[in-house]
Amino acid sequence: MRRRPLFLIMRKPISPAKILLLFFLSIIMLQAQAGVVIGGTRFVYPEREKSISFSVRNPSGESYLIYTKVEPGGLWTGADAQHGLQSAFVATPQLFSLRPERENTVRLIFTGGDVPKNRETLFTLNVAAIPSANRHTTGVQTAVRSRFKLFYRPTGLAGKPDDAYQALRWSRSKNKVIVNNPTPYYITLYALSLGGKSIADGGLIAPFSKRAFENCKDPGVCQVRWQAINDYGRIMPAHTQNLAS
Repeated sequence: MRRRPLFLIMRKPISPAKILLLFFLSIIMLQAQAGVVIGGTRFVYPEREKSISFSVRNPSGESYLIYTKVEPGGLWTGADAQHGLQSAFVATPQLFSLRPERENTVRLIFTGGDVPKNRETLFTLNVAAIPSANRHTTGVQTAVRSRFKLFYRPTGLAGKPDDAYQALRWSRSKNKVIVNNPTPYYITLYALSLGGKSIADGGLIAPFSKRAFENCKDPGVCQVRWQAINDYGRIMPAHTQNLAS
């Protein structure tokens, strides 16, 4: 069968909108093929588990050196300060090469440490992907680091993690809005608005702690609306509360 030239098949000119759409689709496809993919967005380590694991997949056409390390979790917005707390985890393998279109599994093992028994403790899981040296590549190649929340969860904590965000207590103090978390769980806010104004980074509400927000300065009723993210990355239903001045 004789093939017709492409310019004969495409008799109708492509509109600028379609060209723009194809351009964005090509960018998305290129991004999907670049870098490495981590199997998870947040991780929970139950106290009685010997280890937990996650996958690292390389869908790209080049090799990467993968380096994994667990550090204290104080860098997240709203996390309580953890002075002197060192990492209580080891990753195995900690350093390995990941070839194109391959996948590997990394295990995290809790090695013990002075962590509270009545609440969760937050750590930061760092996964760095370092491109392998390639003589055909020009310019400087830099590592891409991904950071994830890692929660160490003791056994026997009261309540259910999915219900914790509903227990948040909101109040007003002069020009500030105060939120109190009476639960032993970290609550990750997905969306937060105060008086109809969205908060860019609601961050975390640490266990048995309070946070203050500089909003709702006008007199009258201020509505608080919030959503949280559960252990599996699901966005929980919104809750609202009206605060009187």
